[in-house]
Amino acid sequence: MAACVWAMPPHAHAASFTPKDLQVLGRAVAFMVPPPATESFIAIVHAPGNAASRQDAEAIAVLIGSGLRAGGSVLRPKIMDTSSAAAGGFAVVIAATGAAAGASGAQLNASVRAARALCVTTEIEAVRAGLCAMAITSAPRVEIVLNHAASAAAGIGFAAAFRMMIREI
Repeated sequence: MAACVWAMPPHAHAASFTPKDLQVLGRAVAFMVPPPATESFIAIVHAPGNAASRQDAEAIAVLIGSGLRAGGSVLRPKIMDTSSAAAGGFAVVIAATGAAAGASGAQLNASVRAARALCVTTEIEAVRAGLCAMAITSAPRVEIVLNHAASAAAGIGFAAAFRMMIREI
């Protein structure tokens, strides 16, 4: 995945997720109960009308490339805005910058619950507010924070071994 960063055009913007964040996400998704289908989509959701959010979603998709490996599954990226997310069809959602805040956050949360999908962000405040279930940071050290209520509301569980390695709120 690191090679993808160097392959980005010079006008591309840095993503809110790093290659290491995405690697951690792939490992976390491998512990989901039930696991995603062998071939699934990972929605990269941006706030409608927010150019910075859209650019972040595009940068994340470039980092994912043709797919994110998660245990026995490969999650293919699909960019959409929060209003399109209501259609579902994905196992995991990455919230681009700004997508898990305000009205977009509430809309995203409703879509994720209806789709029974895992919502992941790098914005810990969105997880504390229950708008996304999981926050991942990999620098300076790996930390995964899970909002148990948000995860349960979306029908997502994790293996006990994984839950011992993370912080639940």
